[in-house]
Amino acid sequence: MSCFHMLFRHRRLIWNLTLLDFRLRYAGSRLGLVWMLLAPLLMLGAYLLLFGGILRVRPDQSPTGVEYGLLIACGLLPWIGFSEGVTRGTASVLAQRNLIKSQVFPMELFPVSAVCAGLIGQLCGTLLLLVLLGLRGMLGPNLAVLPFLLILQALFTVGLVWFLSCVNIIYRDTSQVVVLMMVLLMFVSPIAYTQEMAPAGLKLVVELNPISYLIEGYRNALLYNQFPNVRGLVIFGGLTLLVLLAGYRYFMHLRRVLPDYV
Repeated sequence: MSCFHMLFRHRRLIWNLTLLDFRLRYAGSRLGLVWMLLAPLLMLGAYLLLFGGILRVRPDQSPTGVEYGLLIACGLLPWIGFSEGVTRGTASVLAQRNLIKSQVFPMELFPVSAVCAGLIGQLCGTLLLLVLLGLRGMLGPNLAVLPFLLILQALFTVGLVWFLSCVNIIYRDTSQVVVLMMVLLMFVSPIAYTQEMAPAGLKLVVELNPISYLIEGYRNALLYNQFPNVRGLVIFGGLTLLVLLAGYRYFMHLRRVLPDYV
């Protein structure tokens, strides 16, 4: 069974698992769903203080503080969705160890639902950003590409966590390593700056970072009303297909032996 067939076949179960994952994430919290918007706002404030206030980073396209804040938000939202999907997806299979032992439940769905649950916060933040952009008269027809970018992001993240969740069962330190790697990756992703602004020593690293193409695609569509760079879109699309198929094949190859490591 191909991964696309599997995802379509279990679409209702994925949806139910996603809602369950999302509800459990905020269960018992006094602020509850408020954290879903509060956390990105706090990160946005930290980025503005560090890059805009202390380091004095300011692209030519964003001369004012508000415009620079919008530039950061356009990059921060997809990053939050991606990083949450990767970190939670890596630990998702091991967290359901009792179901893994039974080998009855399709365990390959746990990483998928973890990724989808992470995207809910990104979607809510994006809707709020669209309202702010609309009030400033900055909405345009290229917003139609956003669903396509979101699908690419979801598939890329799912393929990645299919691989990482398997490794995490065999090597339990994987989830901690992933958290550290995501922190490093955050600073070489064009969130508070554009690819053109990257220092000479980091420019190659930023260009080799696949998330750079995703962030720039969101930013072009949301902030600049431009169609994403075709070259970057093709590169990220091809890489997404490769990671998705390889991750699924790796997961299904190890699926039968994973209970032995739990």
